[in-house]
Amino acid sequence: MSGWDSQTYGRRWSSIYDGLPWPEPTETVDFLMDWTGAGRVLELAIGTGRVAIPLASRGVEVEGLDTSQEMIDVLRSKPGGENLTVHEGDIGRFSMDRTYSMAFLILNTIYALQSQEEQISCFESTAAVVEPGGHFVVEAFMPDPTRFRRNSWTQVHDIGLEHVVIEADKHDPSTQQILEQHIHIRDGKIELFPAFLRYIWPSEMDLMARLAGFTLVERFGSWTREKFSARSGQYVSVYRRA
Repeated sequence: MSGWDSQTYGRRWSSIYDGLPWPEPTETVDFLMDWTGAGRVLELAIGTGRVAIPLASRGVEVEGLDTSQEMIDVLRSKPGGENLTVHEGDIGRFSMDRTYSMAFLILNTIYALQSQEEQISCFESTAAVVEPGGHFVVEAFMPDPTRFRRNSWTQVHDIGLEHVVIEADKHDPSTQQILEQHIHIRDGKIELFPAFLRYIWPSEMDLMARLAGFTLVERFGSWTREKFSARSGQYVSVYRRA
């Protein structure tokens, strides 16, 4: 996508992000509590703190990493957000002066990295800051190229008398990339919210993890530990640092 960089998402989406129909974070937090270990934890792409703030409220020492100052500003405006340590940086390549007992990257954000090389680098950077025996939890949707017809897809997400929300996607199966454009039309005004994704098959993710020094411990089809299968629409992978 012309003009896309690591900060584009935050600049475009931060003003509406918390108003989107995200799932309640309780199940995610319950799951993460079982893998936090005894030390501090790191959320990659902490965003507006949707998960980090309730996780911290349970007594976990949470820190975050995000490239978007706009997203961080929204986090700071929330109760509990002002107390979190947030580092500004790119999840595709980063370093820290401390280590963590667990790191996590959720809500398909691993796909926001635009190339396989960047995604591998994310795993390598994470391995460098996770303590031996610590864990890295990654959540992503299960790729489904069959939903595209002639490598494109369009859907109306919401419609009313004065508004409509449309998603239009283009798919490149040769690179596993999806270019999304979310079109919001309200009161005669048109706003565009783009997203650039490179999806990863579970087997490919496992190889990335192994190259970085992680081993797959568990994989589930949901945060409620539903069995992962061919019918799963998402997958939650738990890796252990060797």
